[in-house]
Amino acid sequence: MFVCNKKLIGGAAFLDTYLALNGGEDYESARDSGGHGTHTASTAAGNVLTSAPVFGVDRGPIQGVAPGAWLSVYKGLGELGGYSSDLAAAIGQSVRDGVDVINYSISGGSNPFTDPAELAFLDAYAAGVFVAASAGNSGPGSATTDHVSPWVTTVAASTQTREFNSTLTLKGGADTLTLKGASITSGVTAETPVVLAESVAGYPALCTGPAAAGAFTGKIVACQRGVNARVEKGYNVLQGGAVGMVLYNPTLADIETDNHWLPTVHLADGTQFKSFMSTHTGVTGTFTAGQKENGQADVMAAFSSRGPGGFGIKPDITAPGVQILAGNSPTPDAVETGPPGEYFQAIAGTSMSAPHIAGAAILLKALHPGWSPGQIKSAMMTTAYQGVVKEDLTTPADPFDYGSGRVDLKKAQKPGLTFDETAERMLAIGNDPVNAVHLNLPSINAPTMPGRLTTVRTAKNVTSGSQTYRVHVKSPAGSKITVTPSTFTLGAGKSRALTITVTASGLSGQQFGQVILDPVQSNLPTLHLPVAFVPQQGDVSLTSECAPAQLVFKGTAECTITATNDSFGDATADLLTTLNDNLKFSGVDGATIVAPRRVVKNGVALAGAQPGVPSLAPGTTAGYIPLAAFGVVPEPIGDEEILNFNVPPFVYGGQTYTRIGIDSNGYAIVGGGTSEDNNCCELTQIPDPARPNNVLAPFWTDLDGTNDQGIRATVLTDGVSDWLVLEWQVDVWGTNSNRHFQIWIGLNGEEDIVFAYDPTALPAAPTGQDLIVGAENVNGSGGDQLPAGTLPTEDLRITSSPPSAGASVSYVVQVTGVGLGKGVVTTEMTATTVPGVTVVKSELPIRLRPGGIVQ
Repeated sequence: MFVCNKKLIGGAAFLDTYLALNGGEDYESARDSGGHGTHTASTAAGNVLTSAPVFGVDRGPIQGVAPGAWLSVYKGLGELGGYSSDLAAAIGQSVRDGVDVINYSISGGSNPFTDPAELAFLDAYAAGVFVAASAGNSGPGSATTDHVSPWVTTVAASTQTREFNSTLTLKGGADTLTLKGASITSGVTAETPVVLAESVAGYPALCTGPAAAGAFTGKIVACQRGVNARVEKGYNVLQGGAVGMVLYNPTLADIETDNHWLPTVHLADGTQFKSFMSTHTGVTGTFTAGQKENGQADVMAAFSSRGPGGFGIKPDITAPGVQILAGNSPTPDAVETGPPGEYFQAIAGTSMSAPHIAGAAILLKALHPGWSPGQIKSAMMTTAYQGVVKEDLTTPADPFDYGSGRVDLKKAQKPGLTFDETAERMLAIGNDPVNAVHLNLPSINAPTMPGRLTTVRTAKNVTSGSQTYRVHVKSPAGSKITVTPSTFTLGAGKSRALTITVTASGLSGQQFGQVILDPVQSNLPTLHLPVAFVPQQGDVSLTSECAPAQLVFKGTAECTITATNDSFGDATADLLTTLNDNLKFSGVDGATIVAPRRVVKNGVALAGAQPGVPSLAPGTTAGYIPLAAFGVVPEPIGDEEILNFNVPPFVYGGQTYTRIGIDSNGYAIVGGGTSEDNNCCELTQIPDPARPNNVLAPFWTDLDGTNDQGIRATVLTDGVSDWLVLEWQVDVWGTNSNRHFQIWIGLNGEEDIVFAYDPTALPAAPTGQDLIVGAENVNGSGGDQLPAGTLPTEDLRITSSPPSAGASVSYVVQVTGVGLGKGVVTTEMTATTVPGVTVVKSELPIRLRPGGIVQ
């Protein structure tokens, strides 16, 4: 029994869809049965407690980030997960109830302009409600972040100083190995045999299933991290009689302090441990109970999902998300949530970091009641601590790891300036690849920077007096970031527009820079805005080719300027060619001279390309051949996950690709996918311009590979031709009901794609879920599918119609060398479908004629 402390002032369950499609729930009220909601809520706003016992050992004191805040809880997930209709209803009710901040430690948000929950967050933002959402736990791969909308503050996870550690001591013959790991459990103090899980015939290193009774009696069992839940591994070996577990990462990564079913130590890098085990027999070991120590803070958690995502920099910020000690439900609803009876736990995830930002936001809202959600976000981002490193413990983290850095509330409470944006403008241009960069966010992202890009950020003085700032920049070599004005003064409550221009030449790949605002007044923090850009041309490309490539003095060259629409939409372009002083125009064909060294061609209409359109018909290559028969090892895949493979060149829709993304939900994204291409549950019919596009879908529905084999990928040959073969071995979500199928892709220079199904186990319809079998082209303008809900009964061949190229325009300028040195022909293009200005240059060395005689 607990005495009411009036902390919880509201709560409701929103499970209508869930309960209609699934079985019962332990608690159909707002009560938490899994511990996840209790942990996140108490992290954000838990009261000050002097004691927090875990397994009988006091780990306190603890408190939430905002212990004085009230809580209202909204349960939108059941034990098996949830549905966007329930979640959107919960979000809407929270806004109607007048909450100031929402914490959302739930995945999703990769398609925010169509996702009901994310659009509910847009309404929340418009109503003045700040939303903190977890970035996801699919890192450290790029483009894995969830919640890519500009109106949500997306939170990555990094380490804190406090750790709970254990010392593992192994003995093998005369050799001893001592390793440190993470633990919040008791230890194993008596010398005990230590074995690898796979030492038992047929049992996997990942400990994915319950061990046979007696398999590990009286032993410490080593399990590799991955595929299934960490706590579940311990439960599984406990069924075989284990008395302890060594949980090891296959490579260096974060370590966790879960509430395990048996004494457990978690090793950050299992390489040394595995080497010792493989080179010694009869190994015995002990490990100590977990003890509180100081460790290395501000290290990115390996699991933390990374950018890019959407059209802004994501995640926005990082916060502690490893070994977070907070509340727990004493009645857990699943094995992986640990043994019952524990009211506290120290766990990890971006689910744990997001409530740190939610708690920080409620404190800032209390300090500044008039601030908008955008201003709260700005204050945290522009003042964040940047001395964060990647999971290798040494490499500096970048904005796609941590956004602006790790939250620093001491600075965020008085930032001096804030940047803000309206919900209306976010909705209007937030999904526009040309104009999204112009949202007034405290960061700048240009995934296409074709030469020069100019944007504006408007800063507001939120102090009570006049403030002066000096602007500095950091930019990669080969690029330049300029800000105008470079010094500015603002009166109290006044705003100032800052014009920011990014230019680059000769660079490629992802680049990062920074705009720094230094206050003259010493009691204000220095502010920073991260800048991310990729120097590359956009959907309309521009070339400049000159012949000859060098000139003699007063010699002439012809330069051909060509603009080509490489996209599938129509575009209009304006072109300008200029010369430096060493050249002059001596003729122009197809454009207009408007000044001695200026030629223009404006208002050029460029029709878009037309992609090929795939169709389906019965057909096969070799039928369904299980890849396990060739010894192909499966790649583990979880729920709502995409695995990207670099593969030999293949043709689809008239284009050649060397990358393909495999989604756990039974479809592939040709060219590779990001979190924005994942869709389990909001299926529309093919074709559909909304992402994902370029889809090959042998069995698209809500599937989950967590407790099945995963994905097999290999190349097979008949001695003449080769095929890339992709095989799913996954389950219908929420069940252990297997579905398996394949895609065969020819690697012989022609389109040759087949969906292959096991004739002895054709995939059955999933209960209560939509299903698509089909193929779609690159922009979602065309495709084919079986009638909605129709199951495949035979292999299917995909055949695409030929694509057509986009329009192009060219003009020719004749240039004459009138000076010695370097002549430069510069062409700039603005196009309606490309952000910024595309810039290309042709350089022509100009020299004297042989003998140095000028004629």
